[in-house]
Amino acid sequence: MSTLPVIYGYARVSKADDESKNLDTQLRILAEHGIRDHLVFTDVASSRSLQRPGWQALMAVIQPGDTVVVAFLDRFSRNFEDGVRIQADLTRQDIGIVAIRENIDTREGSAAAKFFRRSMLAQGAYQVDSASERIKMGLERARAEGRRVGRPPALSGEQLEQCLRMSEEGVGLRQIARVMQCSPGTVKKALVAALGS
Repeated sequence: MSTLPVIYGYARVSKADDESKNLDTQLRILAEHGIRDHLVFTDVASSRSLQRPGWQALMAVIQPGDTVVVAFLDRFSRNFEDGVRIQADLTRQDIGIVAIRENIDTREGSAAAKFFRRSMLAQGAYQVDSASERIKMGLERARAEGRRVGRPPALSGEQLEQCLRMSEEGVGLRQIARVMQCSPGTVKKALVAALGS
């Protein structure tokens, strides 16, 4: 026997919120849109983590076909990236999202709802691509400046012999690493491998 879809409400406040987004305001907006009190989950917590009691309780009862309604879209998360992830997770589970003040309803088969879903996912992909591009540019700039990037190269046979001589003379790992222009870990690994063989 299948159950009818349920429309749940979610409200969250943190210390940083202004008066316009206080819990009473959100609960009033949800009530005005027909969300029953016993179906509203609340949190008084930062949006930094989804390990919020109200959110976790909501996720424990929500089923495919149900809907989560918020007064303001930013009640889900503090930043766009987290918002995209939450929206994608809920959409994958066939859970609708309604943000009252932003007039967003992903349950509708409308072009606007489809555009919202696609733009959220596209923005998430853009942010990932943008971060990758910044990393790539940083590596290129470091190479152009002559700085070493990536894993340090293994020591050559000649360098290994020099390390062994210095070690036998009582020179410390840090000093050997400075001479070899590598990390002390690289020197240690090379010495252990050489002395173990």
